[in-house]
Formats: sequence, C-alpha cells, structure tokens
Amino acid sequence: MSTKVPEVISVANNNSLAVDLIKPSLGAEYSPNLYRWLTIRERPWRANRSQVLADKDGTLWIGEQDDHWFTGCWLNSVLCNGVKAETGAYPGLGLKLRLITDFWLRYIRDGRCAIDVDHKALFIGDETRWESHGDTRRCTWCGNTSQVLKRWTETDRAV
Repeated sequence: MSTKVPEVISVANNNSLAVDLIKPSLGAEYSPNLYRWLTIRERPWRANRSQVLADKDGTLWIGEQDDHWFTGCWLNSVLCNGVKAETGAYPGLGLKLRLITDFWLRYIRDGRCAIDVDHKALFIGDETRWESHGDTRRCTWCGNTSQVLKRWTETDRAV
C-alpha cells in the first residue's frame, strides 16, 4: 500500500501526474506498461499531457482532448500492450468523453486500484495485491477493500 502524499504538478493542460511517483519499482500497484507508455523517449509529452477520460459506457481512454478531437487510445490497451498500444486521432470523440479530473491523484495513491475500483480485474503482477487472513483478504495496494469468502452447500435433486 502506498503511503506517499500525491504531488500536484501544474502544467498547461492541468495534468496532475508526477510520473516519478508511479514508477513500478516503487510498488507492484503501479503498472509497468502504463509507466513505459507514459515515459517512452519518442513521445516525451505523454507524461505531462496525458489525461484519463471515460465514455458513456465507462470505458477509460488515455490521451489528449483538444476541442472536438481526442488523440490517444483505450487505457486497457496500454495496460495490456504497453508502448505497442496503438494511438489514434479521433474527430468528434473529444465531445463524447468526460475528463476524470482526479484520476492521476487516485492512481498515485492507489495504483491500479484507481482503474479497478470494484477489485474484480486480474492484473499481470498482482500476486502481492491481496493479503489473506482466514476467510478474509485485504487489498495491499490501496488498503481500502477487503473481501470475505462465503461458502455454502447446494443440493441438486435428480428428477
């Protein structure tokens, strides 16, 4: 679980990401693929200008919104493919996306739990995500979620 205090950086597009605070070497809660995508040498502006947005279905996008245009890709594509995630420029999509203003602050604090708030997704390298005690487990990445294993027996009567 991360205990560092988020540091806000003021930049032209209000991106509040302090990329040094999300290095995978700081904890398994941070995605190595997302970090590499943001810090790739050929696109140094990504760390300073990338924002996370959601469409009407809740799908998360990462990139830049400029008037009616959106330049970027699905956040899930970045998580799965890293720097190989294909980025596109989408006319009109910018009008259909809602900026998640506190995403980077939550990601700094909670890591990938900011993406998977319901704690249902599986991530590569998430072996350290859960700490178990009996029938209860607690998320070590964000510290905000615990789950209880429930057991029951059902009888199926053949006809």
